Parts: sequence; structure tokens; C-alpha cells
Amino acid sequence: MQQETTIINADELFGNFSDLGEFLNSEESFEKYWGWPDGIGNGFMSMIKFRPGLMLGIWDYQLWENLTVSFEAKSSPFIIGFSVPVNVWSTLGYGQAKKDVLMFNSGQSFISYLPEWQGIAEYPARTPAHTVSIYIDPLLLNTFMDEQHDRIPTGMHDIVNGANEKHYYHTLNTTPIVNMAIHQILDCPYRGPLKRLYLESKALELITHILAQLVSPEAALKNPSVLRPDDIERIHHARKIISHDLENPPTLFQLARLVGLTHTKLNRGFREIYGTTVFGYLRKIRLEQAKLLLEKNSMNVTEVALSVGYNSLSSFIHAFSDHFGITPTMYIKRTV
Repeated sequence: MQQETTIINADELFGNFSDLGEFLNSEESFEKYWGWPDGIGNGFMSMIKFRPGLMLGIWDYQLWENLTVSFEAKSSPFIIGFSVPVNVWSTLGYGQAKKDVLMFNSGQSFISYLPEWQGIAEYPARTPAHTVSIYIDPLLLNTFMDEQHDRIPTGMHDIVNGANEKHYYHTLNTTPIVNMAIHQILDCPYRGPLKRLYLESKALELITHILAQLVSPEAALKNPSVLRPDDIERIHHARKIISHDLENPPTLFQLARLVGLTHTKLNRGFREIYGTTVFGYLRKIRLEQAKLLLEKNSMNVTEVALSVGYNSLSSFIHAFSDHFGITPTMYIKRTV
């Protein structure tokens, strides 16, 4: 006997599905929860908005009968879906311009950007479904990648730069490490603010794994210089700023604002020019200065630690010993 099929529109289940892009980029942060309508199935669907441009969807349910959901959306973000237990056919465009562009099967992961799309999703009955989806605005993704396009798949370059008429779709095998992160999301051990922090970190982890699968190993290993002459000048200026105030140096974000760079570019520039991060460089010059002061033998270890910006004596001793292979006290004895 053939299983009966229910047909329903996505807006009836989720409310204003067609406004997903506008919904995603609003300033509001929240968690919304839906239960399946009586008679169709049990379980839940939830959407957790972390920040403008980043949202997580979790589906955990089982249906009593086959379900076909029709949907359409405009201004859609990148959608990354994991462990999808359904077969979906989607159509790009409207009217005479309709064109079938994607189909994915149970167990696959995918990433898509379809700015204007419509289609149907078929959900089978009596099949437990555990699905995680990430919704991310293209411009936010570009910010995350610090505009380094060698780390972004070629087909996504124009999209992350604002070309919202383009479309992109790619299916992937779900790797063991991705599966682990999916189950950690589904089995989140926290509630309240800690839940949001935990789930956002896992969403970012999954985005990282997907991009790592899409980018070729050769591109991932490349580290071309992206520093312009004026960037290099700003980085040299940043070095002078922190060198002149070891006791109370600015934070990384404050330093970046002072020299007119993003904190990511500032740190990357320090690695390229000085072989270490801003913090690593600050630590090095603090310890070198501490070594000179200990050689003069005019200050005790505590005074030296404070003078180079260490408020914790134990932290200073550990850092000094790790850097020079000898404790400050032993170093003083050697220089006497």
C-alpha cells in the first residue's frame, strides 16, 4: 500500500521563509522554535541567530507520513547543510527562466548560494531526521576570510564581493570530523548564554571544515604577501608604539585602530615581517629588556617583572625561563 503524502508550503511551517535574507541580516538576535503540526510528526525545528549574517538551524524529528514542502526565497544567504536526510530538487529563477540546478541525496553535505530560488523538498515518513544547517551572509563570510580569495573557492569570489545575481552549489562527502561537530551541536550540553557561545563556535568550526574541503591543498599552502608599502609602514609604526610602552601597551584592537589596519592584517603583517604575532613580539622585547635589567643588578626580580609589564611574578618567571632556558634568579647569579 502506497504511503499517503501531505503537501505543505514552507511559510506554513516556518513563517516568512521567503524573507530569509532580510531575516538573517536584521540586528535582532534570538532563538525561535517550531514543533511539527499535529498529525504530521513529532520533534522540533529551531533557528538560532548569533549575530547579523550568521544563523544556525537544527531539525530533530520523525514524520508519520511522507511530506512534500514547497518553498521559494529571495535574497538567500549561503546555506550549508549537514547530514541531510531528504531528497531535494530545487529550481533557480521564476517564470520562463526556471532551470533545475541542484539535487542532493540523503547523507550528503552541501553549500549553496541561490539568490532567487524555488523548489520542493521531499521528507520520507518513519525516518528519524537529525539535520544541521548554517546560514551565512556572503559579505560576512568575506570578512571572516579577511578578503583572502585564495582561501575561498573560485566560484564564490564574485558572490562574497557582492555579486548577488550569481549562484553556487556544491555537494560534499560528510567527513568524520564534520560528523563529530554535527553530533556535538545536536547534543549541546549547555543552556542560556553558554549554549549560544558553544553553538556559535561549532557553527564556525563547520564553516571552516567545509571551506577546507573546497579549497585545493596547493591554495591552502600558499601564503602570498598581501602587504602594500603603506601597510608595511603602518606595521613598523605599530612596532614602535608597543616598544615605547612595555608596561602599558595598547591591546591588539587598540593598536590596530591607532595605525589604521584591521587586527587580522596587523597580526598577519607582524608574522610576515617579524616572524611572530603582535603579542609574540611584545613578549620577546619585554623579556629582552628584562634580561638587560637583570644584568645591571640594580633591581630585584619582582621589580624587573613590573617594569616590563608583568603584574604576575609567576607568569614572568615562567615566560623568562621558557624563553631563555633559565630562571631569572639563576640568571642573576650567573652575571654576578
